[in-house]
Amino acid sequence: MVAKRALALVLVASLLAASIPGGARAAGDAATGPAVAFGNLLLRDTQVQELLDTVVGELPPATVGQLEQLAQLADSGATPQEIEQQLQVIVCSLPTATQSDIEQLTNRLSSVGGIGLIAASLIKFKQHKDNPTQIPIGTPIALELIAIALLLLPTILGIAGGTIFGCSQ
Repeated sequence: MVAKRALALVLVASLLAASIPGGARAAGDAATGPAVAFGNLLLRDTQVQELLDTVVGELPPATVGQLEQLAQLADSGATPQEIEQQLQVIVCSLPTATQSDIEQLTNRLSSVGGIGLIAASLIKFKQHKDNPTQIPIGTPIALELIAIALLLLPTILGIAGGTIFGCSQ
């Protein structure tokens, strides 16, 4: 459970650092590429937007400063252990309500992303059936495996989370 919160906190920090676009830009641009289109798919989900706004709004200014320090630490080439320790300090200092919202955000992002990739893999399977030389069979299979991993992510983090990011309070 705590690992979900830590993962979502990293996600929120990344989105804060990238200055999340408003709803007008979330509609996407056909020329931006599949990664941006996938990100826009996640941002179009109203529950994801509400949870993201709630989480970002609840972050105290001190936590935002800690997230910026974490980003600088990661950029400076710190060891994974140092980054994990800093992340654990940040996650353990968050209010319980914020931790719960982060957990819900992680679950929702995993669900929407997994379902989106399943749909993409079905489209790729159809494209492979229509033109096997153009689309290799590995593409839809890889999309399907990633979708399954995303759908199982909340369960995996729930089981292993306390071991990895346990808060000692």
